[in-house]
Amino acid sequence: MFFRKQKTVGNDNRPQPSEPTFIGTDCIIDGSIETVGELRIEGTVRGTVRAGTCVIAASGRVEGEVIADDVIVHGRVIGPLQASHVHLQSGAVVEGDISSDTIAIDTGARLSGAVWHAGQPEQPRAPAGFSHGEPAALFSEALWQERQDDDYRPLRTVRPRAMNGSRN
Repeated sequence: MFFRKQKTVGNDNRPQPSEPTFIGTDCIIDGSIETVGELRIEGTVRGTVRAGTCVIAASGRVEGEVIADDVIVHGRVIGPLQASHVHLQSGAVVEGDISSDTIAIDTGARLSGAVWHAGQPEQPRAPAGFSHGEPAALFSEALWQERQDDDYRPLRTVRPRAMNGSRN
């Protein structure tokens, strides 16, 4: 008899998500890109990328810094990543340091760089003996040499007690 108008579910004050921005496979961009929404890269970007969510497709390539809330990589990134969450999918290649709160690395993804927690007080730095032209010599210098406080000392090896029939 009486028909009421259906109310929409949710908050009317919240802005509606915008459509994602696409960079096609045949597109090459030299310069910076900035968006608050989702950015999907299927082509090549040479420069800084800032986005709410950045998805780098299998054919995508970024040569520069990527800064976003969420980063999903299936293609190639040459440069540092800064995000709240990073997901490296199978086939991803990242050559650079990653600074994030959380990270997921699938089998088949490759990472050449350091992973840093975003809340870490010290800034990422190259390991001792590292130069950009040649790989670092592994274990040539003590990894914990600079840290003197007890919070950062590595654990010592603990050998189990011999079990000779009696319990202690």
